Amino acid sequence: MQKSTEKKERLLNAGLLLLMEHLPDSISMDDIATKAGVTKPMVYYYFGSKLGYYQQLVKYIEHSMQEMLDKSFKPGISFRELLTRIIEKRIVQLIYRPEISNAVQIMVTSETIGGASSRSRIVDVFTRFQPVFNRAISSGEIREDAELHLVMGMVNALLEGVFRVHGKEFFDDKQPAWLAEMLIRQIFDGIGTGKRS
Repeated sequence: MQKSTEKKERLLNAGLLLLMEHLPDSISMDDIATKAGVTKPMVYYYFGSKLGYYQQLVKYIEHSMQEMLDKSFKPGISFRELLTRIIEKRIVQLIYRPEISNAVQIMVTSETIGGASSRSRIVDVFTRFQPVFNRAISSGEIREDAELHLVMGMVNALLEGVFRVHGKEFFDDKQPAWLAEMLIRQIFDGIGTGKRS
């Protein structure tokens, strides 16, 4: 069972790497097999079809994002601390697993990978943090008109923008905690009230 899981993961990671270079529609099962160093029948054995492959790839990406967010959350956490932890983990992901970030971007914009239901599930991942966000609004730390999903979208856009403009080297030269605090200050300039809970 362990070997089967490892092979599937290797095939899924091959797809993530291919998505760094090609559009989803242009990737063939042959490409996936070649990238993973296996035969084409093995790809069909594990996934059945290209559609089956992409469905599993979407689940793999969603699981990776959920795992990152779960590691950021703890009971009683403030929204500022939660956002700092998420940003730190996203920076590490951008440095060491840029193919996941790239795949998430493709997932939310492509009909080939996941479509509307996938976009919706990615957005829903953040709904779990709504009580923490609401608590920050209630305490006066965040403005009442702030929207959680817009804030999370802004965080992602800032990180992706910095990564695309400055490249991996920019992140390599900085500590994730320092970058997170810099971004938090910018975000709270927009949504904060100046009061910290």
